[in-house]
Amino acid sequence: MTVFEPTPQARAAAERAAVLAEIARRRALFVSAGDGRELLCIADLLDTVAVSFYGEEPTVGGIPDGAWLALADAEETAADAPGTGFPPEFGQYVKRAVDGGPLWTPEPIILTGCHLAADDARLTAALGVLHGHLAAAATEEVAHALLEAVLSLCEKRAHLLRVVRG
Repeated sequence: MTVFEPTPQARAAAERAAVLAEIARRRALFVSAGDGRELLCIADLLDTVAVSFYGEEPTVGGIPDGAWLALADAEETAADAPGTGFPPEFGQYVKRAVDGGPLWTPEPIILTGCHLAADDARLTAALGVLHGHLAAAATEEVAHALLEAVLSLCEKRAHLLRVVRG
């Protein structure tokens, strides 16, 4: 009988999922009841992602099937609940620990004649800088701290977009 041992990349992805779950749980304390429920759902799904990396052998792209499914559900939950401040594509922060691919940074929204356009451009530029630092992080401890900063910017950007869209 062969005992499965997760790779260092799988461990890093599991740790990032756990960090994101903790961020979601902390945010749930300070938002509306509806967004709080969604954040707790995201956190539970991220816990499943972390456990999957430790307990399941990877399949396509080095990511276990259970992690793929739970991460897709978490991203869908974030997309359906913009008040959580989690961007719909936040799963990339877990996946990139495994595949080392580039992080996607959204384009600034086009807001003609609106003073908030400059704010969004600054937030988007800062997010791009943090993505660069995250990709080059020397240790996972540094990556975890950067994830906190990245998700903070994402939350600010989500709030700005809610203000703009009304």
